[in-house]
Amino acid sequence: MRPLVAVAMGGYSSEFGISLLSGSHVFDVLDPVRYDPVRLELHPGDGWKVFDASGLPLRFSDRTWTIIDIDGTERRIDAILNLIHGHPGEDGTLAMAWEQAGIPYSSCSPAASALTFHKLWTNAVAQRLGVRVMPSVHLRRGADESAVHDFLATQTYPLFVKPCRSGSSYGVTRITSAHEWPEARDVAWNEDDELVVEQGVVGTELGCGAFVAPDGIRILGITEIVPKKAFFDFEAKYQGASEEITPARIADSAAEAVRRATQRLVEGMALRGFVRADFILPADGTDPVLIEINTIPGMSAESIVPRQLAAAGISMRSFATDLAESTLNRHEDRAVPRIF
Repeated sequence: MRPLVAVAMGGYSSEFGISLLSGSHVFDVLDPVRYDPVRLELHPGDGWKVFDASGLPLRFSDRTWTIIDIDGTERRIDAILNLIHGHPGEDGTLAMAWEQAGIPYSSCSPAASALTFHKLWTNAVAQRLGVRVMPSVHLRRGADESAVHDFLATQTYPLFVKPCRSGSSYGVTRITSAHEWPEARDVAWNEDDELVVEQGVVGTELGCGAFVAPDGIRILGITEIVPKKAFFDFEAKYQGASEEITPARIADSAAEAVRRATQRLVEGMALRGFVRADFILPADGTDPVLIEINTIPGMSAESIVPRQLAAAGISMRSFATDLAESTLNRHEDRAVPRIF
């Protein structure tokens, strides 16, 4: 019998629509001869909706993670390919449920997911691992803002105001003066109750994809991101307001520095599945600066990782097969970041 492989998509965050695009792209290329694929869609307010390869709805239990046939027969899901951006797929919430259920899943462990989904924690750990980050200040909703005002008064603009837990640049604002802080803060509050204000850096934006395969970490490629706006925001990422060039037009030494930093992050934070680390390569030629880590990066046809695969001559079907096989072969791997 073919393994029952579910592609999870949707979720509760602002990235719901992007996740459906990512999940659909992976679902559509899964080999139907090798696997029995199902779409596992998580809808805000409606819960899970499950469909077979022909689009027919299926009965499903998220208590036992089983598909229920028309005759009442239950079949347990063999593996889950997690394409849910944001909450609850990328922050470790579902990973914990799948761990408890004993269902192999493609993404990071609960601890690593929670770590990398929080920008403040990510930066702190990255710095411990020897990866460069920019100065920043943290604020919780309702807390005293004096430290933020001190930061605004002493740093060089532009600065970036970012929700601690968000993706696809939702809630991120680039500010060029302290007068813009209140509005930027409120935009970030729409996504999370915590934020960071981070020093900007002038340089070339890069995305480095990686796949944690059974035989080790594979760097998929480095993409240069050229926004047509001030920075790589949602419009630039998903509405064509940027040019993305693979491979990036950077020196070999710079590319090697980005690959080393990505590998250090993947190993040091015990990441798994496929991930993307985003950096700025400063114009002054110094070490790359980490922007963020995406443990469930976009996988739509227009996303960076699929373009890196294409540039490397790797088909989406081949990649989806590798991802499914590595997930099916995962047993008691509950790695956590070494620094914890």
